[in-house]
Amino acid sequence: MGKGENSRGATLVEAAMVFPILILLIMSTLEIGLVFKDYLTVSYISREGARVGALAGNADEADCAILRGIGTVATAGDLARIKEIQIFQANENGAQGATNLAVYVPGRDPEICNVPAQPSIDAWRFTNINWDPEGRQTIVGSENLDIIGVRVVLTRSWVTGFPPFRGTFDIDESSISRLEPRAFEEQP
Repeated sequence: MGKGENSRGATLVEAAMVFPILILLIMSTLEIGLVFKDYLTVSYISREGARVGALAGNADEADCAILRGIGTVATAGDLARIKEIQIFQANENGAQGATNLAVYVPGRDPEICNVPAQPSIDAWRFTNINWDPEGRQTIVGSENLDIIGVRVVLTRSWVTGFPPFRGTFDIDESSISRLEPRAFEEQP
């Protein structure tokens, strides 16, 4: 055996030792990148919901407007993984108060939400309503304007299943916005 044959064997052994580590690094980068993408998606969805809610104010369909807005920015895959959407009254520090809870019915058009609810066709189902949209404060000068918050919880599954990337976890993000004021109260 010559020197060339020994060095080829050593190179093969070294490659066999480094290859699993390289694959683990590539898979880790992939998993972390996908989690970061989902975090940005959930953050964007919650901000869009809070923005639409601030504009909808105290309209009777304000919560449906929020859910329709979320339906326009989220993909079908994201909607299917959304565990719940909470529309809540926030205080000055952003702490969550009275909350309305909605869940998406997979396979339905995310822009269908009705007041009063029509469960046979609505894509969104309210499971808990504690903050009446019509009772939200939007009149300047009478009291402080309400702050609306939207919290989105999305369930994330790991793609590769390689240890330590197994199972599922929730990505949870909230955004708040002050309701847009109206300068005067409407007369009946």
